[in-house]
Amino acid sequence: MGLFDFFRRSAKQEEEEAAERLAQLEDLEVYTGMRVEVTSSDRRMFLVARLQGLRGDRAQLKPLAEGSLLNKTEESVAVTMRGFSSIENKAVVLHGMVRPGPSGNLLVEHLVLAKRGNDRSAFRMDTNINASITPLKQFDGTRESCKLVNISAGGVCVGSQVRHNVGNKFLLWVRLLPELDSSMLTCQIVRIIERRHGYFEYGCRFLNLSAGEEERIMQIIFELQRRAR
Repeated sequence: MGLFDFFRRSAKQEEEEAAERLAQLEDLEVYTGMRVEVTSSDRRMFLVARLQGLRGDRAQLKPLAEGSLLNKTEESVAVTMRGFSSIENKAVVLHGMVRPGPSGNLLVEHLVLAKRGNDRSAFRMDTNINASITPLKQFDGTRESCKLVNISAGGVCVGSQVRHNVGNKFLLWVRLLPELDSSMLTCQIVRIIERRHGYFEYGCRFLNLSAGEEERIMQIIFELQRRAR
C-alpha cells in the first residue's frame, strides 16, 4: 500500500464521516416544537420548555413552567433533554450545552441525539408519600392504602399490596406537600412490577389532566427537589 493511497482513503473517510454528521444534524430539525424536560448533570430537573428554532446543532428553549433556572451567567451548562416526538411516535433524549439567551429564552449548543426509542421520556421524582386509591370499578368509595413511589408530569408509580391489572383505572388521593390540600388524580395502570410476594408497583399514566394541572404538578416536583437537597 502506497503512502498516497493511505491519504486518499483517509480523506474519503473524512468526507463520509462529515456527510454522516450533517445528516444527523438535519434529522434533529424534526424535533423543533417538541416539549422537553431539562435535567442537569446531577439529574435534577430544572426546566420544562419548548425546543424552538432548531438549526444544525443549535436551538432555543422557551420555558413553559418556571423552575430553578440557570444562574445569571454566560457559562454553558451540560444538560439532558427528554421529550416525545409525535412525528416519530418515540421518546427522545438529547444532550447539549445551555446558556442564557435573549427574551428569557435559553440557547442550546452542541446538540446531539443520545437516544430514541419506546421507553418513557418523562423525568420522575422519587418520593415516599402515603396515599390511597379508589378503583373506578368500585362505587362504594372504598380507599386502599398505597405508597407514592415516584411522580412525573405524565404519571405516577404507586406501591400496593392489592393486586390490580393493566388497564385498570382509579382515583389517586395524595397530599404531595404537607402544606397543600390532598389532590385527586385519575390514573390508569400501564405496567406492573411484582417487587416481592404480595407487593406490587404500578406504573400509571394520568387521565384527563389539564395544562394547568400539569404545570401545578411540575411546580410541586421542583419544590420536592428543592427540599430533598
